Amino acid sequence: MNDILLRAASWVGVPYSQEALHTNEHGTYRTDCSGYVSMAWGLTCARGGLNTVDLVGVSTPITKDELQPGDVLIDANGDRTTRHATIFVGWADVRRESYWAFEQRGGCGTTIRVVPYPYDDRADNYKPYRRPLLAAASAGQTSQTAVSGGS
Repeated sequence: MNDILLRAASWVGVPYSQEALHTNEHGTYRTDCSGYVSMAWGLTCARGGLNTVDLVGVSTPITKDELQPGDVLIDANGDRTTRHATIFVGWADVRRESYWAFEQRGGCGTTIRVVPYPYDDRADNYKPYRRPLLAAASAGQTSQTAVSGGS
């Protein structure tokens, strides 16, 4: 398991809330989907993590064929009640029609489950993204990028 998935696994069972914070060895983050991705990606930011729109702004768009464990599928459309992000763990079938995902979601908290690609609700809105450091590494760059949350 890579560092993103190890961090993601550390939250399994944490209840969902858009206002609450959870603290563990990885820091203090909001217990919604974007706070969870911020924690798993190791992003240092204020307010308990970036929001879903800000995650898109600091990450690199990728294709379905480029998905690797630790990448994220994000729906950044709509408002705070409809946007969502889920962490890609790996393909659940050889046809790549479903995948294992870690996610923090209302009514369930942090779970790992099989999700149809790209997602089972508002599927056309979900796009795959890669964390900044991984995108730089895959492009052959060695510098690290620090990401901080804005307002």
